[in-house]
Amino acid sequence: MKIQLKLYGLSKMLSDKEILHIELPNNSNIKKLRNTLNKIISEKYLDSLKNLSKTAAFFSEADEVINDNYKLKDKELISIIPPIGGG
Repeated sequence: MKIQLKLYGLSKMLSDKEILHIELPNNSNIKKLRNTLNKIISEKYLDSLKNLSKTAAFFSEADEVINDNYKLKDKELISIIPPIGGG
């Protein structure tokens, strides 16, 4: 199955496009997406994003925060929001 990952903030370093298309096994969940994302970051040598897969929030098409057990659907659009620091 393929999902579409809409990139925000620092996650835009993963692609020159707003949406990253990711191939996942059928019946994958957000936890599997986090693991796959971690591999993509490692392969691209993006040290500044090394914690992204662990710390980012994911949102459904309905703009609801989704947890690691959320079952993904083929061609689903998911947004990734990296944590924002400040003070």
